[in-house]
Formats: sequence, structure tokens, C-alpha cells
Amino acid sequence: MVSSQLGPMSISWEQDYENRMNPGLVTSLLHEAVPVLKAIDWRITEVREGMCTTELPLSYASTNQHGTHQAALISLSADYTGGIALAALLRGVPVVGVHPCHEEESASLWLASMDVKYRIPSTGHVRGFCEIPEKLANKVRQRYFAGKRVLVTLPVVFTANGDVVAEAEMKYFAQPSIQLRPTEAQPQISPLYKHKLKSSARMIAGLRSSSQSERLRLDSGHERVAAGPHGELLANRLCRVLPQLQDMVLARTGHIDQTITAVEDLKQVVILGAGLDMRPFRLFAEGPKPTYFELDLPEMLEERTRVISQMKDRPDVRRRMVAADFKRDDIASLLLEHPDFDPELPTVIVYEGCSMYFSPAENRRILTSASQLLGHRDSRIWCDFVTRCVVDGTSQHPEVAKFLEGMDELGERFIFGCDQPSEVMDSCGFAKTQTTPSGEYLESDDSLLSEYQFAVAFGGRPTNPR
Repeated sequence: MVSSQLGPMSISWEQDYENRMNPGLVTSLLHEAVPVLKAIDWRITEVREGMCTTELPLSYASTNQHGTHQAALISLSADYTGGIALAALLRGVPVVGVHPCHEEESASLWLASMDVKYRIPSTGHVRGFCEIPEKLANKVRQRYFAGKRVLVTLPVVFTANGDVVAEAEMKYFAQPSIQLRPTEAQPQISPLYKHKLKSSARMIAGLRSSSQSERLRLDSGHERVAAGPHGELLANRLCRVLPQLQDMVLARTGHIDQTITAVEDLKQVVILGAGLDMRPFRLFAEGPKPTYFELDLPEMLEERTRVISQMKDRPDVRRRMVAADFKRDDIASLLLEHPDFDPELPTVIVYEGCSMYFSPAENRRILTSASQLLGHRDSRIWCDFVTRCVVDGTSQHPEVAKFLEGMDELGERFIFGCDQPSEVMDSCGFAKTQTTPSGEYLESDDSLLSEYQFAVAFGGRPTNPR
């Protein structure tokens, strides 16, 4: 795929058609992403720049007792017919949710509203057709490749046996995905980016809640509530691609729990990227009752508050939520300024499922900052790392590549891996590091599990006597 920053003339339409927009490829990708389209055998039959033709077959699955397509299916077809016509204008740009892609190079495209008029009942295969007028097409290209949001209304016409059966007006947004992230100049988060954050958190909760491992079990009632149907579906989908994923998540969950409960007289637990982690409630009955400091983006903390408020019979855990953007904020400053945090108390910091999404420099800054919070001799930080071959595509396991494609579709691109976590932790100011491959922790000889490692590092600063 070609970066959206390169503009529409960076490759030819013939190249774009072959690699990104030909009907067979896009139909296959959409069948995978939206299974209902596969169930009704909906397909794309022709694509040109700014034009798309589709077919909604007349079949048992798609009609009612009168041999007529149900209105909702025509509306569904209208959504993707117009959407593909619009996507075809953005030459070389992969679309989130359709093409495997990275945030930096992709387009986020979604339907804002629709108006469908149903003219007559359909009694044959329905042909959908959308063609964007040249003047409007040029305006769309100019705005998108200038980095501006596109808002455009497109006509979609449906015919069957030569008769018009429906006409639709479909209003779409399109925008470079990278622009959805909050910035200092525009801190307000977009609804799509907020949705991605919540989806990721629900997926991890779903992986925790549905594990069937014989060796490691946990009380997953809170995780099940946090995941909801959406999280369970996302978890099941990725586990079909990478069956080891669930054991990996359960292993890291168990390893973190053990790291926390092993600290005598533990007073504080800091969760970096708290998401929908239900650990404070799950561990309440075990050992000490520390104060939990839960750091995440404000929007994610808002969702966390909503989910927790719906849980019944939850224990009265001491929790402090701290809004933080790890790309901009210094976590040490945030916590050292918090009236309830004391760096000289026994503390465990949890940096779970984060390192692979930050650059080497960002990880070094975050971890170095975290080291300033561990003033007690028993304090420690837990981190997880994937190996470099997972990130650079040289892993010998084909299922890893397929899994990463699935993560890309969710907008969860891995960008950092390391083979020696202890070297990373040492460079960030920690005194010593203990590293455990996930396979070793699970007592498994699956070589893929060696590409995912846990690290526990201890603070390097001497304790200041109170």
C-alpha cells in the first residue's frame, strides 16, 4: 500500500486496481470483515476510479416470502456500493476496516447518514451503481490529499430486470486516519478514535474472560461484564487467526497477578493504560489492599467509569484515576504531584500491552519516567515485549503475520519489539531485570510463545528514610 501523504498520482490506477481495488480482492476483504455480506453472497462486479457496481443476488437468504429483497439489505448494499466508489478515488490509500494497513498511511471512511427510497419490489438480482461526477471527484481528491476532512453525498441507484427498484443518497466522511488522534492543537478526540480505544480494551477483556486454559484460571466475572458481546466477538475473531493469543493474554495476566501479590506490605499499584483492566476488583480478596492509580486517556477513563458503575457487588477498592496521554504527558510528574501517591512506599507499576505500540524513544521516555516512582527497595515494574521479528515481519510463524494483519485492521499496529528486555530496562535506570518468555511461564514448548516475553524490573534509587 502507498502512504496517503504521497498523493493520488504516486502510482497508476492500473497498479492501484491490481493491488487495492479490484472487485475480487475487495469483495473477499469485505466478506471477511463483514460476514453478513458473505452470507447473502453480495459482491462487487466492477470498479473504476469514482465508480462501483455491485450485485445483491436474489436468494433464499436475502428475500421475504414474496420473492423481494428486504429493505435493510438494499440499504446495506447501498452503504458499501457508495463507500467503494469513494474509496476508489483515494488512489493508493488503504481503508481502515477493509485493507490491512497502518494508521499513518490509511483512510478512515464511514457513513454519516442515508436516505433510501424504495420504488418497486425487486424480483431478480439487484444491481447497485454509484458513479461520482468528475467535478465532485476532483474536489474530493483535492480535499483529502490536502489533509482535510471530506464530507460528500453520493447517489446510488438499484435496478433489477431493467427496472429501478431503489434510489439512495449516501453521505460519507473520509479523513486520513492519523488525523483522528488528539493533538496539542486539537485535543478533542474524534468519535472514531474513541471507538477504537474502547474496542481494544473490550477485546483484551474478552480474551481474559473466555480462557479455557487448564493450567491458569482466573475469576473472570468482572472481565466478562467489561468485554460485553463486542469484546467477546473481537477476541474470538483474533483467536481464530492466532490460537495461542488467549494463552498469551492469560499468561501475562497470571504473571502480573503473581508479581503484585508477591510484594509484602504492598501499598500502591500503578496501571499504565488501565483500559478495562478489572484487576483491582479481581485481586481484592488476595493479600494486601493497595491503592490503585489507573492512568489512561480521559475518554478511556470515562468508559471505564461507565462499565464499573454497572457492576454489581464490586468490592470497595481504593482507586484513583489519573488522565494521561503517554505520548505527551510525563507520568512521574503526574503521580508525584498527586496528593495520594508516595514514591517511597512499596509500589508495583504495570505496563501491560503497551510497549509494542510506542516507538523506541517513546518507550524509553515512559520507562525512564516510571523509574522515578520506585523509591522503595521492594518496588518494581512489570512490562511485556514482543521480539523484533514479530514487528519487522521476519517471524518464522505464518500465523503471526496473519495476526498482525488482524491487528492492523483494528488500527492496532505493532511498531516496537526487542530481543533483550533487560538491556532496555537497564538503559531506563532500573537496577536489575528478570525476563520470562511466555512459553516458559506456561510450561509450553510452542516456539511461537518465545517471541513474547515478560520483564520485571526493580527500582534503582535508594530508599529515602521517612
